[in-house]
Amino acid sequence: MVTRPEECVEVARLFDRIWSVEDGTILDRHMMVALIHSQNYVLLASLDGRPVGAAVGFCGPPGQPFHSHIVGVRPEASGHGIGRAIKEHQRRWCLDRGIATMAWTFDPLVARNAHFNIRVLGALPRHYHEEFYGPMRDTVNAGQASDRMVVRWDLPTGAPSDRTRATGGAPSSTTAHVALPNQHDEPGGLALDVPPGTTDVLVGLPRDIEGLRRDDPELARRWRQETRLALGSLLAQGWQVHDFDDDRHYILRREP
Repeated sequence: MVTRPEECVEVARLFDRIWSVEDGTILDRHMMVALIHSQNYVLLASLDGRPVGAAVGFCGPPGQPFHSHIVGVRPEASGHGIGRAIKEHQRRWCLDRGIATMAWTFDPLVARNAHFNIRVLGALPRHYHEEFYGPMRDTVNAGQASDRMVVRWDLPTGAPSDRTRATGGAPSSTTAHVALPNQHDEPGGLALDVPPGTTDVLVGLPRDIEGLRRDDPELARRWRQETRLALGSLLAQGWQVHDFDDDRHYILRREP
């Protein structure tokens, strides 16, 4: 855990490198000092003595989830389980303080994050928010709408990997398809009228939204609009994200 102001400087620099910030900063170091002073969560993760990841979060009112505001890992450190280790550290930190639920936001178009949150951790999206952060200036998000889904992670329910395996599974035969990608990685059109008797709804994602934002920003914006309509409307109708499959589909079901 970070405890000194000079460590907050390193965390701020790490975040700015990960998100390629050219003007300003992702998270002000003075704010992190205040979070530490008020007994909130600031972590700097190292690999072979080098800072490679960091996380910042804070507590809400009693009985409400801990909010994991930001977690970042340097790209060159990927594949070492740093992100998973950070989330497990946050989980233990919360449980030690009697906190049973953790929440955070993620970009619903980024398939690897959906896979990590849902399949690896067992956290489930509950709400869709348009333009959650407003305009963003970092090079990862600039020029694109900042829509986010909020996930909740039930912390006491055993090992996350065990819970994910227990709740996973292929969709049933009564499946409706919404906004699936075609062979050119374009959204295949919306079909929001879910037929009666449908048990599962699939909402697809592009293979590489970050590459599209770089190479074809207009197509990336189309994906945002279509998944916003699909996920936003389905969640508002009472469908819930149940799983995320290996073909980059959100699987939504209605709770009985």
